[in-house]
Amino acid sequence: MSMSQGYPLPASEAEVARLRMQSDLFRGDAESMLDRIGVRPGWRCLDLCCGVGGITDLLSRRVGLDGEVIGLDMDAWKLEVARDWARANSLDNVRYIEGDAFDSGLPPASFDLVHTRFALGVIPGGVGMLDHILSLVRPGGVVFLEEADIGTLICVPGYRAWDRAVDAMTRVFDQVGADLELGRKLFALLRRGGLRELRVRPCVHALRAGQPMMLHIPTTLEVMRGSVLSMGLMTESELDHVLAELRRHLSEPETLTISYAMIQVTGRVPGP
Repeated sequence: MSMSQGYPLPASEAEVARLRMQSDLFRGDAESMLDRIGVRPGWRCLDLCCGVGGITDLLSRRVGLDGEVIGLDMDAWKLEVARDWARANSLDNVRYIEGDAFDSGLPPASFDLVHTRFALGVIPGGVGMLDHILSLVRPGGVVFLEEADIGTLICVPGYRAWDRAVDAMTRVFDQVGADLELGRKLFALLRRGGLRELRVRPCVHALRAGQPMMLHIPTTLEVMRGSVLSMGLMTESELDHVLAELRRHLSEPETLTISYAMIQVTGRVPGP
């Protein structure tokens, strides 16, 4: 399956902002897992479905000038954003290539680590990437997956606009065959894939007014506007009202949200 079929979050400036917001929230969690893995100078790493940069900067610092980091995505526009960002941050050992994560054309068994985040569960049929991911890792190398699980997603105090926004977002993802509970299933997937030394780590954050990720749900719904309207989930006026009410509620100092969980799972491919 091609990655381009049915992806519900089209490229735009708003989508870039959403991806940066999301990446910033989970940056420390990714750093912590990379430290546990023990990424070393000289490693060759692949960040699959890297979007506007993914964790290529975190990998870049660890592999050093003797190593290499490749970011792969099928969206040429996002890759140009990533290249500009990499140049601005002097990521000289990183290069970005356009390709299909289901069939990248990269040499098999050629990476010490392959990472992907929020791809297997969001891209229609994304779990089908896993066989290709496993084929790209050398014997003894590491697979590092990070996927969402919306089971922890709550807002306190509750609010109707929050419920409507989450329902619409979930229904858009359901329509394209995404799995917003894939995070909890990753361990079993990698175990069945024969990986060893499995690690599992859930990452969840409490958010309050003023923190950028507090607005993740309305930002995501805005990026999905075309899908929400075309599916008849809301009229344009209803959508505008929900977004305005939700942003107002999330700006109240007593409002607290708990993020969706990002479930990290790593495993080592059998070998030396």
